[in-house]
Amino acid sequence: MIKKLKQIVITGLGIFSCICVLSCNKNTPIGPVSVTVIQPMGGHCRYSVSPATIQTLDNLQEMRGKVGRVLFSSKDLEQNPEILKTGKGLQPVDIELFKSGNTFVPANLDSLFAASLYYSVELGYLQTKRLDPNIDLAAIVPNFSDTRIIHRARRVTGTNGDRSEISDNAEYYPLKTTASNGVSTLLNYFFSYPTVNIKEIPLGLNIGIMNHEFSHLIFQHLFYEPGIKRNMQVGESKPTSHTLAAVDEGFADYFGFLAVQDPGYFLCSFPTENRDLARPKIFTPDIVSGIESNSESNFDSHEGGAVWAAIQYEIGETLGDHQLVGKSLLKLMSNILVCSSTSSNNTLNFNFADLARCHLAILSADGRAGQVAQQVYRKYLGSYGAGL
Repeated sequence: MIKKLKQIVITGLGIFSCICVLSCNKNTPIGPVSVTVIQPMGGHCRYSVSPATIQTLDNLQEMRGKVGRVLFSSKDLEQNPEILKTGKGLQPVDIELFKSGNTFVPANLDSLFAASLYYSVELGYLQTKRLDPNIDLAAIVPNFSDTRIIHRARRVTGTNGDRSEISDNAEYYPLKTTASNGVSTLLNYFFSYPTVNIKEIPLGLNIGIMNHEFSHLIFQHLFYEPGIKRNMQVGESKPTSHTLAAVDEGFADYFGFLAVQDPGYFLCSFPTENRDLARPKIFTPDIVSGIESNSESNFDSHEGGAVWAAIQYEIGETLGDHQLVGKSLLKLMSNILVCSSTSSNNTLNFNFADLARCHLAILSADGRAGQVAQQVYRKYLGSYGAGL
């Protein structure tokens, strides 16, 4: 039995002194522009409030540019889905800035958070283009500049009597809408949810985690959307659906690391999670069983993804070249649709062993990279490593 690919898409500001008030308006100069944001300062979980160059802004006051726009809504987006479908009800964050030398300095926390959110999404866009100049998401993703980055998003989920508001989280949310003329559009959302319990770095301001979410956008548009357009089918003789969900998380974990160069960036927000890429992980029999199970209750996509990401980290560390690994993974995202180990007769059918074979075929262009990756895969793929 097979099903369509479309069916499994996972559908401190008191430091400022001696500054002048800036009257922001629509004539504010566009980027590149120096703006004070929350950003990594090197090392593990070390962040600073300091100037950074934002390169793609069209309007500073509206925090709008090539990679999208920072917006806000006080309403519950779960109970008001039309807000997301139409954009009506989403409002620009009230940005207030000072000018200190050549740098625009946010005058309050909302302005600081909004600037930091735009900066983190821009970093994901620029990192992708730097890894592979042929991948310009602004050209690949329709209406990329209409990406909506929601500050303090409100969504109350659950059933009656057991409803709760999402907090301490961040999310990439692709929303397919269909107009009255039958034309479908995919809207790209990033949600930064309110912080309640996290004591260290809120998820929306953890640049590693925001770039983890940005990787989901990349996979959506390099793999899922082209696959849907080709009417690709998904076979069930192998655990394709679960493998896809897990590798999507694994790609995201690795690209989050590339953004901050801290393999333990997840621990900055969730210190008890097993998401440190520098800690070797293996596809144990229990993890493999969960992936190959038909039950969702026995499967955790983040668990399998963490193993995949740790494998990529070790390959990059051994080679001393994480940029090479990152570029190869971008290519793998789209190659899954055409690689002979994962696709046949317009049907996707694969497990992690098949993904490793496709990845090795890409890395084989660099003899040493291919050899190193093969050794690492054999070491950590568990039962999936047989025959590699």
